[in-house]
Amino acid sequence: MTQQPDQSSKQSSVRKSANTLTKYANLASAGLAMLNAPRRIPTKAPPPEIIVRDSGFAIRVDDDIAEFNDPTALTQQLAELPEKRLDLIFQGRSALDLSFTIPNGPFNDLEAMIDTELAYRSPFQRDQCVWFWKAKETESMDWQVDAAIVLNTSVDWVLDALKENRKTINLARREAVDGTTKLAVYPSWLVPLRRTADKPTVGESLRQIPPSLRLPITALVILLISTIALTVVQSARQSDISVQATAANAEISQRAAAEAKTRALRELRDIGKARLALVGSLAGSLPDDVWLEQVSIEDDRLTLTGYGPSAADVTRILSTLEALTDIQFGSPVTRDNSQNLERFRIDATFTGQLG
Repeated sequence: MTQQPDQSSKQSSVRKSANTLTKYANLASAGLAMLNAPRRIPTKAPPPEIIVRDSGFAIRVDDDIAEFNDPTALTQQLAELPEKRLDLIFQGRSALDLSFTIPNGPFNDLEAMIDTELAYRSPFQRDQCVWFWKAKETESMDWQVDAAIVLNTSVDWVLDALKENRKTINLARREAVDGTTKLAVYPSWLVPLRRTADKPTVGESLRQIPPSLRLPITALVILLISTIALTVVQSARQSDISVQATAANAEISQRAAAEAKTRALRELRDIGKARLALVGSLAGSLPDDVWLEQVSIEDDRLTLTGYGPSAADVTRILSTLEALTDIQFGSPVTRDNSQNLERFRIDATFTGQLG
């Protein structure tokens, strides 16, 4: 008498075959992506590094470290660097770390699943942060994802300074406490920066002009420059005082605008650091059996929604944090009998002061 195969064994075999086909398809997709990717020229030495820390920023070239705290200082230091590419490094609590697993699937679906999972797990609104991640296939053919989430206020002005100096990022890296690299990738939010930095210079564009046209074009340019120079000299002699006054007023306005921008960026940076520190304080203060579904910070208003054995205990714990005042329930507390937990929404005023 022949025994029929067990149904679970059939399902396991089908699942294994599907995973194998998906793996081959992913390998083919990765190969095509590598063929179409721009050629990377290896460097003889490690690139300089822009370091984002808990309480400041720095540029590291080999063993030399220069500190900076505002866009003006960073722009000046970048202008002095001959290298075109730098690494962007996040240390300490300048980024939040996340780890999770997702089921196997085609690469395009995996990327969409990872972004969806990060948007769900992030304590910040999607338009307030960026992230970068790496995924590694496990023995069970699932994917282990390690990610770092960074507030926009920590990177926007750094990227602006790089763009102004026509420099780009080699890799975005997340360093552990002991200095080892946890993540080293080129995230999608750096693509516009690379395109800007890779634009041809004026000299490169001129070298593309055919030799037969260079002499007539050069003669025409010289004639135009001479005419413009003569006009400018005559105009300068007639209104020299007016021109100097206009230039002085323009310089004063530019300096005032630069100082206002620096103050605004410092305020945004301080707000972002305070919000990030508050998330860390919440994680360290709330017990393990309290689950926060969402953390929202809008201006000075904090809203927490989640589940816990006692919503009253959560408000009591929050009242011990110096950064929060006016703690109250934003809606009636309900009970989830299936989990024996209370669902709550708590509103509070965020002062930004951390003990």
